[in-house]
Amino acid sequence: MKFTDMPYKRPDFDVQFARMKDLLKQMEEAQSEEKFLDAMLTLDREGGSLTTQATLAHIRYTINTQDTFYSAENDVMDENLPRFQEIPAEAARITLASPYQDAVARKYGPHMLEKMAVEMKAFSPEIVGDLVEESKLYSEYQKLIASAQIDFEGEKRNLSGLMPFMQSTDRDMRERAYAVHWGWLKDRSGELDGIYDKLVKVRHRIGKKLGFDSFVPVAYARMGRTDWDMEDARAYRKQIVENVVPLAQKLYRQQAKRIGIPEMKAYDLPLEYLSGNPIPQGGEDYLVEKARVMYKALSPETDEFFGMMTNQGLMDLTTKPGKAAGGYMTFIRDYKVPFIFSNFNGTSGDVDVLTHEAGHAFQGYLQRDVFPSMLKDYTMEVAEIHSMSMEFFAHPWMEGFFGPDTEKYYHSHVADGIKFLPYGASVDEFQEWVYLNPDATPQERNRQYREIEKVYLPHLDYSGFPYLQGGARWQKQSHIYGMPFYYLDYTLSQVCAYQYFIWNKKDPEAAWQSYLNACRRAGRVPFTELLKECGLKNPFEPGTIASITPKLEKYMDGLDKSKIH
Repeated sequence: MKFTDMPYKRPDFDVQFARMKDLLKQMEEAQSEEKFLDAMLTLDREGGSLTTQATLAHIRYTINTQDTFYSAENDVMDENLPRFQEIPAEAARITLASPYQDAVARKYGPHMLEKMAVEMKAFSPEIVGDLVEESKLYSEYQKLIASAQIDFEGEKRNLSGLMPFMQSTDRDMRERAYAVHWGWLKDRSGELDGIYDKLVKVRHRIGKKLGFDSFVPVAYARMGRTDWDMEDARAYRKQIVENVVPLAQKLYRQQAKRIGIPEMKAYDLPLEYLSGNPIPQGGEDYLVEKARVMYKALSPETDEFFGMMTNQGLMDLTTKPGKAAGGYMTFIRDYKVPFIFSNFNGTSGDVDVLTHEAGHAFQGYLQRDVFPSMLKDYTMEVAEIHSMSMEFFAHPWMEGFFGPDTEKYYHSHVADGIKFLPYGASVDEFQEWVYLNPDATPQERNRQYREIEKVYLPHLDYSGFPYLQGGARWQKQSHIYGMPFYYLDYTLSQVCAYQYFIWNKKDPEAAWQSYLNACRRAGRVPFTELLKECGLKNPFEPGTIASITPKLEKYMDGLDKSKIH
């Protein structure tokens, strides 16, 4: 079925909740393994039908936040879905107290029980009202960011629409685009601070109600992390400061030399090459066709997958007024298909979407028939391996997308990932500080962010932009508002993706088979065990990052310098 033909019907929340509660009772009262598992699987299917309608409403709302029908449905979902978090938490409690828990472990693996145990940490019926408030606040943030309509160069543009101008080879154009982009956010900084302040307070309240000193353990539990904790994160961030920050600073110095601006300002950073950043050779139709050719050549599995995505209209790619910011992949459970949402704007990021989000979608496609759904619930550092690694497996076909800019793309793709690692770590450290200091004022939060930024990103010169000098850059990072602590995951996955990149250069078939295994085994074992199964080094282990970066430097040094200028 095409996405446009998938019917949306608002669930009868009360009826569905009652049915699910009845199934929980059947699980608790089951007198046989067969009856217990039957009730558990029926409950999963009920959850799938609810999730399907919520997902359809969410996708259609983010495609056009000004659509009055789906905007209202999004509000209804914000109001009603939080109470359903009780269902999986209660199912986990019943299973772990059941005489049939060993049967669940035998049938679905012991990690299923580990996931249930961590799920119980993140929910109690007394926090339902707080969860409703949290959902509404994030929707308020999304609507505010999506409302951007900025007059620039003769047209009204949203924040994504300004990106090509921020990468212009004309320095005055870059500065003007940068100024209106951040100026729009500065003018709303009070609203953004207000929303976040309320989010921090409600999340701290959730943490206290669940019996913790702060929200941090709840955030880790929400993320499903069973095999690493805050201390592991701190040690890992230290690796990034010691092994990646110096290399990233070297790359920024090389960039300054290339573009002829020794003392780069923040608005110069988006321009990587004096001849211009790598630009795709066409718009949406052109890029989708090139992606079709690429995925046909890559493997039979990717060929079948991408044909499904195009034939069923499972992508909404180009930026337009009223569209929510960013990009994502989600899965429509009852139809067993993924959906890709993005904001094409004429930059190399458009191609990254067709590799990154398609990596997520491809993994979802490979596990489309896995049931029960909890079996394929995996953590985000696992999820991002699928997406970030696909970006590198796509490298051999980049000439079709970039033509004469291909060598520049290769260089920027590897270099940008290295530059990203310190930023990703800084976002994680900032959030840790925020939730360990929930009574801090907005001004104190901004000052702390700026101090953290100076450790991880010491090159940043915000001269002329007091809003950014004051430490407010984080306000544009939607994850900080809507998905707390979902960010270090990207850096862990980047380290894994670089390993696939290096491996693929030596032995493409072995690397690809390992990647397929990483996709198919996701959710069945925790992150660190999955790495062992797939032959990847653990980023948490001291020396892992240091063993990778020299190979990346060697790769970049070996590219054709005459095409990178």
